[in-house]
Amino acid sequence: MDSRFDSVIEEIKRGNRFLVISHTSPEGDAVGSSIGLALALREIGKEVTSFLEDPVPEIFRFLPGADVVTDKLDSSEGYDAVFAVDCGDKERLGKQFNAVDGWKTIVNIDHHRTNEQFGDINVVEPDACAAGEMIFDLLKAASIKMTKGIAENLYVAIHTDTGSFRYSATSPDAFRKAGELVECGVDPWEISQQIYESYPLQRLQLLARVLGTLERTDGGEITSMVVTRKMMEEFGATGELLDGFINFARSIRGVKVALIFKETEADNYRISFRSKGAIDVASVAHSFGGGGHINAAGCSVNGPLDVVRAKVMSATEAAVRGGAS
Repeated sequence: MDSRFDSVIEEIKRGNRFLVISHTSPEGDAVGSSIGLALALREIGKEVTSFLEDPVPEIFRFLPGADVVTDKLDSSEGYDAVFAVDCGDKERLGKQFNAVDGWKTIVNIDHHRTNEQFGDINVVEPDACAAGEMIFDLLKAASIKMTKGIAENLYVAIHTDTGSFRYSATSPDAFRKAGELVECGVDPWEISQQIYESYPLQRLQLLARVLGTLERTDGGEITSMVVTRKMMEEFGATGELLDGFINFARSIRGVKVALIFKETEADNYRISFRSKGAIDVASVAHSFGGGGHINAAGCSVNGPLDVVRAKVMSATEAAVRGGAS
C-alpha cells in the first residue's frame, strides 16, 4: 500500500467542499494535475472549486474540466480544505489566494525540490517527473476511478513536464503510468496535435523576433534571449505563447544552459532557466528568490535589463563551472 497519501485521503474523506489550486502562469502540469484532481474529487461526490488566478492557456482549453476553472476567488468560507498542486512557493498561488486569511487545511502536493513545505499536509516528491504523476498515485491509493477525462488531464501533465518524455527526469514509472492512462482512453496523437500543432500565427511571428535577440557567451556554453513588453504588445501576445521558446536556445550544440529574460513591467524581469546534465539551475534561481528543478527553474529580478542580466549571467556561469567540476 502507498502510505504517502494517508493524511491526504483522510482529509478527502472528512471534508465535502474543496478548493483545488495551482500556480500563476500555469503550464501543462499545473493545468492537468489540478483539473485532474478536481474531476476526481467530483467523481466521488465532493463539491469542488477549480481555481487558477491566470487563465488556462489556450492550448489546454480542450481538456475536460478546463471550461469550469475560475479565475475569481472570493473568500475561504466554506472550504474544508485547499489542495495546492504543483507549486513550491505559496506566493505563486496568486494574489487573490494570499489576500485571504483563515484558510483551513492546506494540502501541498508537489514535486519541486525547492518546495517550501507551506502546507498543513505536505507530500513533496522531488523524484516525481510531474505533479500529475503524484495525483495519479493519489487516486490509485484512494481507489478513485480513473475516468477518461481525468486520464487526459494527467496524461497532459506528465507528457508536458517530461518534454514529451525527452527530459532527464523521465522515469520508467512515467512511461508505465502514461501507458495506463492510454488504456483509460487517452489518444496520444490527439493530445500531441492539440498541444504542438495548433499554434496561432502570432506565436511564430513572436518567435522570429525573440530568436533575433539570441546571444551566446564567449565559451559557447550559455545562451540567452530577451522578450520585451513591446514585442508582446506588437503581436498581441500573451505569456502562454512563449512556452517552449527557451528550448530553441538550449538545443544549440555545446550549450549547457539557456535563459530567457521576459520583461513583466518596468525594471522587472522574469527569468527562465533550462540546463543539460548536472548543471543545477534551481540553485541559481533560488539565490534570486525563485526555485524549480535541477534542469528547469525560474525567478524574478528587479532592475534595468543590463544590470539584471549581468547578475544572473554571473551566477549562471558559476553554476556551469561548478557543474563541470
